[in-house]
Order: sequence, then structure tokens, then C-alpha cells
Amino acid sequence: MMPSPSQPFGTVVSPIGVNLRRYPSTDSAVIGNLSHGAEVGLRSKVHAQNIEGNSIWYLLRDKAAWVAARHVDNTGQVPLSKDVDQAGPQG
Repeated sequence: MMPSPSQPFGTVVSPIGVNLRRYPSTDSAVIGNLSHGAEVGLRSKVHAQNIEGNSIWYLLRDKAAWVAARHVDNTGQVPLSKDVDQAGPQG
């Protein structure tokens, strides 16, 4: 079994996994997915589209992609960001 990523990280709890999106919205392009039980480092979170009563979306640490917090349990404190565009090119 792989060691867990450093905190904060998320564990996918949705039985069917979760889509990775370019922006924090289900209207945004799907750029990958994570299967049930996958663990992934989280960089920050924003309030965006509400998914089944949860409006938090997480930005992945190692990839410019967002996941809906409704489908991911977080471990550790994920900092709140006001800037959705931080997933774009750096610099």
C-alpha cells in the first residue's frame, strides 16, 4: 500500500470515483478522474458550484485540477483561496 500524501490530502469517498475538472464546476472540462479510495494532495479550496449541499471544491497540489469536496474526505487543514485562477499557469 502506498503511503498517504503529506497533509492536507483528500481521500475519494464516492463509490464511482470523482472527476478532475479544469475549473470548480460540473460545466467545466473533465481532465481526469480518481477512483474510490484514491488519496491525493490538496493545495487549497474555494466556494464554487454547490454539489448536493456542499459548495467546497479542492485544488489538487500536483495538478491544475479541481475536485468537488462532496466526493472527497479531507485530512489536515486545507487553506481557503479566493482565487480560482491559481490553477492556471504559474508566473
